[in-house]
Amino acid sequence: MGVLLGLTRTHARSDRGSRAYDFKPYYRGAKISVIGGISFKKVLAVMTLNGSMNGEAYKVFVEHFLLPQLWVGAVVVMDNLPAHKVEEIKPLIESVGASVLYLSPYSPEFNPIEHWWSQLKAFLKV
Repeated sequence: MGVLLGLTRTHARSDRGSRAYDFKPYYRGAKISVIGGISFKKVLAVMTLNGSMNGEAYKVFVEHFLLPQLWVGAVVVMDNLPAHKVEEIKPLIESVGASVLYLSPYSPEFNPIEHWWSQLKAFLKV
């Protein structure tokens, strides 16, 4: 997930009959990429980096943050981001007894972490 540090909310509440006003910063802010893994019970791993994510950064996340949290029988669900398809990623995950499931293209609604990302972005816009 990419986050611009200048995020602001696009909607606001006000008393009935009056308009809500606020200042919107012109500065969009630097881009921070957030990589994460969740289970049904908790956040397993999170890593941030400046700029965009690439395959090498994702491999570092998997090796150092995600693998220590996985268990035999865990299923890692990934979309079709090119960084997720780096050749070494799937064997790394399978080496701890977990399996990999790639989503079909254009189907983020089937990825549970997308709902978590939307909640996180809403929190950051406050």
